[in-house]
Amino acid sequence: MKLMEDFRSISMAGSRHSGTSRDGSAARHTQAHPLVAGLGGLLLLAAPLVAQPQMTEVSTAAGLSAGIYASTTDHSLGINWIDFDNDTWPDLFLVGGNPARPLRLYRNQGDGSFADVDHLLPTFPSFETSGSVFADYDNDGDLDIFVYTDHSVWDNDPEVNPKDGPPNLLLRNRWMENGQRLVDGELLFEEVAAEAGLQLLADPPLGPDYAGYRSKTAAWLDYDRDGCVDLFVGQWVMNSGGDASNRDRLYRNRCDGTFEDVTTAAGIDDGSDGQRFRAALACVGGHMDDDLWPDLYVVNAGGGTETQPYINDFLYSNQGDGTFVDQVLSPPGIGDDAQAGMGIDIADLDLDGDWDLYISDLRSTTNDAEPKGNVLYLGNGDGTFADNTAPTAGVQGHNSWGVNFFDADHDGDEDLYVSTMNGASGAEAELFFINQGDGSFNNLGVTLGMTTGNARGSAVADYDGDGDLDLAVVNQGGGLLLFRNDSVTSGHWLQIQLRGAPRNLDAIGTMVEATVGELTRRRQVKGGSSAHSQDALVVHFGLGDATVVDTLRVLWPSGSALELTDVAVDQRLRLGEGQLFADGFESGDFQSWGASVP
Repeated sequence: MKLMEDFRSISMAGSRHSGTSRDGSAARHTQAHPLVAGLGGLLLLAAPLVAQPQMTEVSTAAGLSAGIYASTTDHSLGINWIDFDNDTWPDLFLVGGNPARPLRLYRNQGDGSFADVDHLLPTFPSFETSGSVFADYDNDGDLDIFVYTDHSVWDNDPEVNPKDGPPNLLLRNRWMENGQRLVDGELLFEEVAAEAGLQLLADPPLGPDYAGYRSKTAAWLDYDRDGCVDLFVGQWVMNSGGDASNRDRLYRNRCDGTFEDVTTAAGIDDGSDGQRFRAALACVGGHMDDDLWPDLYVVNAGGGTETQPYINDFLYSNQGDGTFVDQVLSPPGIGDDAQAGMGIDIADLDLDGDWDLYISDLRSTTNDAEPKGNVLYLGNGDGTFADNTAPTAGVQGHNSWGVNFFDADHDGDEDLYVSTMNGASGAEAELFFINQGDGSFNNLGVTLGMTTGNARGSAVADYDGDGDLDLAVVNQGGGLLLFRNDSVTSGHWLQIQLRGAPRNLDAIGTMVEATVGELTRRRQVKGGSSAHSQDALVVHFGLGDATVVDTLRVLWPSGSALELTDVAVDQRLRLGEGQLFADGFESGDFQSWGASVP
């Protein structure tokens, strides 16, 4: 908590930015930068905008309708909005699911369409692929992809269902090594999981006869704040709660391109308590409080027996000394609501200055705490959460997977998209909850025609560069759907593209605040969420009627802070740790900035 208090005290003291320039001299910005100078006046957010958002399904026109995605396990499939070539246009990476369906990579052409560039990926073994998350794990200036895998045999009987799976995959991006270009006849990505130590081959107590673990979720987070992002991987073997095959893993990045297993040392799981061998299906690594040390929430599906159900989620609170403590039952009431939890996201959705969690639930079980269905945990401001209030807020639902908080209509309040699968009906057929700004939500999914089918993973990005966030959803046994945001009557916006330095170049774990009048909106850069998916890393604010952001604050994981005043809206800023890039650009005026990394 103290570091955030120190950060806020910067504003009170009037200091705008302190850091170190490239030549090592002290740098301080005490005036509004000309790039971000606004109209000079304070315009309080009136937020009178009542027009509903408009979402248009454009996958065919965008060239994304050809693929079919299908998971044998029926519990996979996700989307990454990854800018793999540093041109600021978010590209798309998807896992195919069952072994017969390959991984897919689509390059954003910058004109609303995508080109199939699967030829840039290596040829893979016939693995069942569950999902993926991306980060610049080797700090070379481009984004790499971790793909987690599963066994293609899936059975409700734990005696029949295999407890091992194939090795996981790490795709190292060679964009910077190749001089920020594609080389004719050469692959752009190379598979290096074994070299990096991330295959997750099985070890005791499973033993050498097992190939690896059945992975169902993962997240990047720099838990020790050394500037090199670390990786959490969660396992799930169907109906095998209490079995060691469900032991999750935390891998520490050594900052040399390799990782070490610190699961025991970090307090995640020392392997001695079978009740901690739970079935992890979703997770998010991020800030649950404001102490700068990233925490971790893990959504576990029910398992075990009636007397030993192994049902609670994990809420790992980062102690700042390299260890975590599970605080899911402190205070009691959280972590036992979604016993078939599929997806998760985090945001300050009620603008009260703390972080809130939403968890999607596939179905109700006998272990679910009341009320059953999807779950909303509102933050208490100290890293803990209040009990489920989803029905009170109007965001109840079931048969759900992907979860995405984003301000679709730019009224200043984050909305909530939840993907649903076959079996949902009526008002719960499509879940797109529009934030009313008073603690309640209105489901407009059916009204807006957000028809998906058998949806799984989902992710958001401004793929067409018009300032609003668009949505991609993948269907089990179906195709990829792209919903373009056409909310022409929506309010103003601001986007921030961040670059950390000298490490953690993609700024995972950074917190950003935008203050207009007395109201502050908060975002954090996450290394994965939703269900098996990851949003674009660009920070986005909807601002309603405000034409100036009074104060924009960036708190980097290193502890350094940047503060700008009188920031003009309807633009994207490029902010680097220790400096403000001088060539900010308006919507649509995209340019490569890979060479500008500090």
